[in-house]
Amino acid sequence: MNESLNGKDMKRWLDTFVIYLRTERGLLESSVKAYAEDLRNYLEFLSQREVSPEQAGIEMVVNYLAWLQGQSLSPATISRRLTVIRVFHRFLVREGLASRDPTLHLMSPKQPQMLPQFLSVQETTNLLENLRSIASSVSGEKSMLLIRDYAMLELLYATGIRVGELVNLKVDSVNLETGFVRVLGKGGKERLVPLGSTAAEALRRYLKESRPLLDKNGSPYLFLSRRGKNLRRETVIRLVERYTDLILDRKMSPHKIRHSFATHLLQGGADLRSIQELLGHARITTTQKYTHLVTPHLRQTYLEAHPRAKRNGKDLG
Repeated sequence: MNESLNGKDMKRWLDTFVIYLRTERGLLESSVKAYAEDLRNYLEFLSQREVSPEQAGIEMVVNYLAWLQGQSLSPATISRRLTVIRVFHRFLVREGLASRDPTLHLMSPKQPQMLPQFLSVQETTNLLENLRSIASSVSGEKSMLLIRDYAMLELLYATGIRVGELVNLKVDSVNLETGFVRVLGKGGKERLVPLGSTAAEALRRYLKESRPLLDKNGSPYLFLSRRGKNLRRETVIRLVERYTDLILDRKMSPHKIRHSFATHLLQGGADLRSIQELLGHARITTTQKYTHLVTPHLRQTYLEAHPRAKRNGKDLG
Protein backbone atom coordinates (compact mmCIF):
# COMPACT_ATOMS: atom_id res chain seq x y z
CA MET A 1 0.00 0.00 0.00
CA ASN A 2 1.31 3.47 -0.90
CA GLU A 3 2.12 5.80 1.93
CA SER A 4 1.23 9.46 1.44
CA LEU A 5 3.62 12.24 2.36
CA ASN A 6 2.96 14.09 5.58
CA GLY A 7 4.46 17.49 6.38
CA LYS A 8 7.50 16.00 8.10
CA ASP A 9 8.23 13.65 5.18
CA MET A 10 7.96 16.48 2.68
CA LYS A 11 10.37 18.63 4.68
CA ARG A 12 12.83 15.72 4.83
CA TRP A 13 12.74 15.25 1.05
CA LEU A 14 13.10 18.98 0.43
CA ASP A 15 15.96 19.40 2.91
CA THR A 16 17.85 16.42 1.48
CA PHE A 17 17.42 17.67 -2.07
CA VAL A 18 18.48 21.23 -1.16
CA ILE A 19 21.68 19.93 0.46
CA TYR A 20 22.40 17.97 -2.73
CA LEU A 21 21.84 21.05 -4.92
CA ARG A 22 24.15 23.18 -2.79
CA THR A 23 26.95 20.69 -2.20
CA GLU A 24 26.93 18.45 -5.26
CA ARG A 25 25.51 20.70 -7.99
CA GLY A 26 26.92 23.97 -6.62
CA LEU A 27 23.88 26.00 -7.68
CA LEU A 28 23.44 29.64 -6.76
CA GLU A 29 21.14 30.22 -3.80
CA SER A 30 18.50 31.81 -6.04
CA SER A 31 18.43 28.66 -8.19
CA VAL A 32 18.29 26.41 -5.11
CA LYS A 33 15.23 28.28 -3.84
CA ALA A 34 13.51 28.06 -7.23
CA TYR A 35 14.21 24.31 -7.49
CA ALA A 36 12.95 23.74 -3.96
CA GLU A 37 9.70 25.61 -4.66
CA ASP A 38 9.08 23.62 -7.85
CA LEU A 39 9.81 20.36 -6.04
CA ARG A 40 7.44 21.32 -3.21
CA ASN A 41 4.67 21.70 -5.79
CA TYR A 42 5.40 18.23 -7.19
CA LEU A 43 5.56 16.62 -3.74
CA GLU A 44 2.23 18.18 -2.79
CA PHE A 45 0.73 16.73 -5.97
CA LEU A 46 2.03 13.26 -5.05
CA SER A 47 0.84 13.60 -1.46
CA GLN A 48 -2.70 14.41 -2.56
CA ARG A 49 -2.67 11.16 -4.55
CA GLU A 50 -1.13 9.18 -1.69
CA VAL A 51 2.08 8.37 -3.59
CA SER A 52 5.58 8.73 -2.18
CA PRO A 53 8.40 10.00 -4.47
CA GLU A 54 10.31 6.72 -4.68
CA GLN A 55 7.13 4.92 -5.81
CA ALA A 56 6.08 7.44 -8.49
CA GLY A 57 5.95 5.95 -11.98
CA ILE A 58 5.88 7.51 -15.42
CA GLU A 59 2.07 7.61 -15.38
CA MET A 60 2.13 9.77 -12.24
CA VAL A 61 4.68 12.17 -13.75
CA VAL A 62 2.63 12.44 -16.96
CA ASN A 63 -0.48 13.11 -14.85
CA TYR A 64 1.42 15.87 -13.05
CA LEU A 65 2.47 17.48 -16.36
CA ALA A 66 -1.12 17.29 -17.60
CA TRP A 67 -2.27 18.90 -14.37
CA LEU A 68 0.25 21.72 -14.89
CA GLN A 69 -1.07 22.29 -18.40
CA GLY A 70 -4.55 22.53 -16.91
CA GLN A 71 -3.29 25.41 -14.76
CA SER A 72 -2.63 27.40 -17.97
CA LEU A 73 1.10 27.51 -17.28
CA SER A 74 3.46 28.36 -20.13
CA PRO A 75 5.48 25.61 -21.87
CA ALA A 76 8.64 27.25 -20.48
CA THR A 77 7.37 26.94 -16.89
CA ILE A 78 6.26 23.33 -17.40
CA SER A 79 9.62 22.50 -18.99
CA ARG A 80 11.43 24.05 -16.03
CA ARG A 81 9.40 22.03 -13.54
CA LEU A 82 10.05 18.86 -15.50
CA THR A 83 13.77 19.63 -15.32
CA VAL A 84 13.53 19.84 -11.52
CA ILE A 85 11.63 16.53 -11.38
CA ARG A 86 14.27 14.89 -13.59
CA VAL A 87 17.08 16.09 -11.32
CA PHE A 88 15.15 14.93 -8.25
CA HIS A 89 14.41 11.42 -9.54
CA ARG A 90 17.98 10.95 -10.79
CA PHE A 91 19.13 11.96 -7.34
CA LEU A 92 16.86 9.35 -5.74
CA VAL A 93 18.23 6.60 -7.99
CA ARG A 94 21.83 7.69 -7.44
CA GLU A 95 21.40 7.65 -3.68
CA GLY A 96 19.73 4.23 -3.75
CA LEU A 97 16.44 5.69 -2.52
CA ALA A 98 14.53 4.55 -5.61
CA SER A 99 15.03 1.73 -8.11
CA ARG A 100 13.91 3.57 -11.25
CA ASP A 101 13.72 7.01 -12.81
CA PRO A 102 10.20 7.61 -14.18
CA THR A 103 11.36 10.65 -16.19
CA LEU A 104 13.98 8.73 -18.18
CA HIS A 105 12.06 8.60 -21.48
CA LEU A 106 9.96 11.74 -21.11
CA MET A 107 10.40 14.58 -23.61
CA SER A 108 10.19 18.21 -22.57
CA PRO A 109 7.24 20.19 -23.98
CA LYS A 110 8.14 22.21 -27.06
CA GLN A 111 8.34 25.94 -26.49
CA PRO A 112 8.77 28.88 -28.84
CA GLN A 113 12.30 30.22 -29.24
CA MET A 114 12.27 33.60 -27.54
CA LEU A 115 14.92 36.01 -28.73
CA PRO A 116 16.50 37.98 -25.88
CA GLN A 117 15.73 41.68 -25.57
CA PHE A 118 18.65 44.07 -25.49
CA LEU A 119 19.59 47.74 -25.60
CA SER A 120 21.18 49.32 -28.65
CA VAL A 121 24.71 50.68 -28.32
CA GLN A 122 23.30 54.22 -28.34
CA GLU A 123 20.75 53.41 -25.64
CA THR A 124 23.45 51.83 -23.48
CA THR A 125 25.68 54.88 -23.91
CA ASN A 126 22.79 57.21 -23.04
CA LEU A 127 21.98 55.18 -19.94
CA LEU A 128 25.53 55.10 -18.58
CA GLU A 129 26.49 58.68 -19.51
CA ASN A 130 23.29 60.11 -18.02
CA LEU A 131 23.73 58.10 -14.84
CA ARG A 132 27.34 59.33 -14.56
CA SER A 133 26.14 62.93 -14.94
CA ILE A 134 23.44 62.46 -12.31
CA ALA A 135 25.98 60.93 -9.89
CA SER A 136 28.28 63.94 -10.38
CA SER A 137 25.53 66.52 -9.91
CA VAL A 138 24.39 65.55 -6.40
CA SER A 139 26.10 65.47 -3.02
CA GLY A 140 25.88 63.75 0.35
CA GLU A 141 24.34 60.31 0.77
CA LYS A 142 22.66 60.49 -2.66
CA SER A 143 26.04 60.96 -4.31
CA MET A 144 27.49 58.03 -2.35
CA LEU A 145 24.74 55.67 -3.56
CA LEU A 146 24.66 56.98 -7.12
CA ILE A 147 28.44 56.53 -7.48
CA ARG A 148 27.90 52.92 -6.36
CA ASP A 149 25.00 52.38 -8.77
CA TYR A 150 26.87 53.89 -11.72
CA ALA A 151 29.89 51.65 -11.05
CA MET A 152 27.53 48.68 -10.77
CA LEU A 153 25.86 49.31 -14.14
CA GLU A 154 29.20 49.96 -15.84
CA LEU A 155 30.44 46.65 -14.46
CA LEU A 156 27.33 44.77 -15.58
CA TYR A 157 27.69 46.06 -19.12
CA ALA A 158 31.50 45.74 -19.24
CA THR A 159 31.51 42.09 -18.16
CA GLY A 160 28.05 40.66 -18.93
CA ILE A 161 27.98 38.90 -15.55
CA ARG A 162 24.75 37.62 -14.03
CA VAL A 163 23.14 39.60 -11.22
CA GLY A 164 23.72 36.65 -8.84
CA GLU A 165 27.41 36.75 -9.74
CA LEU A 166 27.54 40.51 -9.24
CA VAL A 167 26.19 40.49 -5.68
CA ASN A 168 28.65 37.75 -4.72
CA LEU A 169 31.73 39.64 -5.95
CA LYS A 170 34.30 40.41 -3.27
CA VAL A 171 36.62 43.41 -3.23
CA ASP A 172 39.54 41.12 -4.04
CA SER A 173 37.61 39.72 -7.04
CA VAL A 174 38.49 42.87 -8.96
CA ASN A 175 42.03 43.63 -10.09
CA LEU A 176 42.09 47.16 -11.48
CA GLU A 177 45.77 46.93 -12.33
CA THR A 178 45.44 43.96 -14.67
CA GLY A 179 41.87 44.85 -15.70
CA PHE A 180 40.21 41.53 -14.85
CA VAL A 181 37.30 40.42 -12.68
CA ARG A 182 37.28 36.95 -11.12
CA VAL A 183 33.73 35.63 -11.32
CA LEU A 184 32.29 32.58 -9.56
CA GLY A 185 29.60 31.28 -11.88
CA LYS A 186 27.10 28.43 -12.02
CA GLY A 187 28.29 25.13 -10.65
CA GLY A 188 31.05 26.89 -8.73
CA LYS A 189 33.04 27.40 -11.94
CA GLU A 190 35.43 30.34 -11.84
CA ARG A 191 36.24 32.49 -14.87
CA LEU A 192 38.23 35.66 -15.55
CA VAL A 193 36.44 38.44 -17.42
CA PRO A 194 38.25 41.50 -18.83
CA LEU A 195 37.29 44.90 -17.45
CA GLY A 196 37.26 47.92 -19.77
CA SER A 197 38.84 51.24 -18.84
CA THR A 198 35.52 53.09 -18.35
CA ALA A 199 34.21 50.46 -15.91
CA ALA A 200 37.60 50.36 -14.16
CA GLU A 201 37.47 54.14 -13.70
CA ALA A 202 33.94 53.95 -12.30
CA LEU A 203 34.97 51.18 -9.87
CA ARG A 204 38.10 53.08 -8.82
CA ARG A 205 35.97 56.10 -7.91
CA TYR A 206 33.45 53.94 -6.05
CA LEU A 207 36.21 52.21 -4.05
CA LYS A 208 37.81 55.54 -3.18
CA GLU A 209 34.85 57.84 -2.54
CA SER A 210 31.79 55.75 -1.79
CA ARG A 211 32.52 52.28 -0.48
CA PRO A 212 34.60 53.40 2.56
CA LEU A 213 31.54 55.34 3.75
CA LEU A 214 29.24 52.36 3.22
CA ASP A 215 31.52 49.74 4.81
CA LYS A 216 30.63 49.82 8.50
CA ASN A 217 31.68 46.29 9.49
CA GLY A 218 34.65 45.37 7.31
CA SER A 219 32.57 43.50 4.71
CA PRO A 220 34.48 41.58 2.02
CA TYR A 221 31.73 42.17 -0.56
CA LEU A 222 32.25 44.69 -3.35
CA PHE A 223 28.83 46.33 -3.53
CA LEU A 224 27.26 47.34 -0.23
CA SER A 225 23.93 48.73 0.90
CA ARG A 226 23.63 51.93 2.90
CA ARG A 227 23.64 49.74 6.02
CA GLY A 228 26.93 48.14 5.03
CA LYS A 229 25.47 44.77 4.00
CA ASN A 230 26.17 43.14 0.65
CA LEU A 231 23.49 44.09 -1.89
CA ARG A 232 20.68 41.63 -2.44
CA ARG A 233 19.84 40.33 -5.90
CA GLU A 234 16.36 41.85 -5.74
CA THR A 235 17.80 45.27 -4.88
CA VAL A 236 20.06 45.27 -7.94
CA ILE A 237 17.16 44.25 -10.20
CA ARG A 238 15.00 47.05 -8.79
CA LEU A 239 17.78 49.64 -9.23
CA VAL A 240 18.50 48.68 -12.85
CA GLU A 241 14.78 48.74 -13.69
CA ARG A 242 14.45 52.16 -12.04
CA TYR A 243 17.36 53.74 -13.94
CA THR A 244 16.45 52.30 -17.33
CA ASP A 245 12.86 53.44 -16.87
CA LEU A 246 13.96 56.92 -15.75
CA ILE A 247 16.58 57.51 -18.45
CA LEU A 248 15.39 55.40 -21.39
CA ASP A 249 11.68 55.07 -20.64
CA ARG A 250 12.21 51.29 -20.92
CA LYS A 251 12.20 49.08 -17.85
CA MET A 252 15.09 46.65 -18.42
CA SER A 253 16.46 43.97 -16.08
CA PRO A 254 20.15 43.24 -15.36
CA HIS A 255 19.78 40.12 -17.52
CA LYS A 256 18.92 42.33 -20.49
CA ILE A 257 22.12 44.28 -19.82
CA ARG A 258 23.86 40.89 -20.10
CA HIS A 259 22.08 40.28 -23.42
CA SER A 260 23.21 43.72 -24.60
CA PHE A 261 26.83 42.90 -23.68
CA ALA A 262 26.77 39.68 -25.72
CA THR A 263 24.95 41.18 -28.70
CA HIS A 264 27.26 44.20 -28.94
CA LEU A 265 30.33 41.95 -28.78
CA LEU A 266 28.96 39.81 -31.61
CA GLN A 267 28.09 42.89 -33.64
CA GLY A 268 31.64 44.13 -33.05
CA GLY A 269 33.12 40.97 -34.53
CA ALA A 270 33.79 38.77 -31.48
CA ASP A 271 33.53 35.02 -32.10
CA LEU A 272 30.93 32.83 -30.40
CA ARG A 273 33.47 30.74 -28.48
CA SER A 274 34.97 33.83 -26.84
CA ILE A 275 31.51 35.16 -25.95
CA GLN A 276 30.60 31.74 -24.53
CA GLU A 277 33.62 31.86 -22.20
CA LEU A 278 32.91 35.44 -21.13
CA LEU A 279 29.27 34.66 -20.35
CA GLY A 280 30.11 31.41 -18.55
CA HIS A 281 27.80 29.32 -20.74
CA ALA A 282 28.36 25.58 -20.39
CA ARG A 283 27.14 24.91 -23.98
CA ILE A 284 27.77 26.84 -27.17
CA THR A 285 24.11 26.29 -28.15
CA THR A 286 23.10 28.69 -25.35
CA THR A 287 25.29 31.38 -26.87
CA GLN A 288 24.12 30.77 -30.43
CA LYS A 289 20.77 32.45 -29.81
CA TYR A 290 22.54 35.79 -30.16
CA THR A 291 23.31 35.12 -33.82
CA HIS A 292 19.62 35.71 -34.62
CA LEU A 293 19.85 39.19 -33.16
CA VAL A 294 22.69 40.39 -35.33
CA THR A 295 21.44 39.07 -38.69
CA PRO A 296 20.41 42.55 -39.96
CA HIS A 297 23.77 43.94 -38.86
CA LEU A 298 25.68 41.14 -40.59
CA ARG A 299 23.61 41.54 -43.75
CA GLN A 300 24.35 45.27 -43.90
CA THR A 301 28.05 44.62 -43.31
CA TYR A 302 28.02 42.06 -46.12
CA LEU A 303 26.27 44.40 -48.55
CA GLU A 304 28.72 47.17 -47.81
CA ALA A 305 31.86 45.01 -47.95
CA HIS A 306 31.37 42.36 -50.62
CA PRO A 307 32.39 43.51 -54.13
CA ARG A 308 29.65 41.52 -55.86
CA ALA A 309 26.84 41.89 -53.33
CA LYS A 310 25.13 44.54 -55.45
CA ARG A 311 24.40 44.90 -59.14
CA ASN A 312 24.06 48.34 -60.67
CA GLY A 313 23.90 49.83 -57.20
CA LYS A 314 20.91 47.66 -56.24
CA ASP A 315 20.70 45.17 -53.42
CA LEU A 316 20.57 41.64 -54.82
CA GLY A 317 18.72 40.36 -51.73
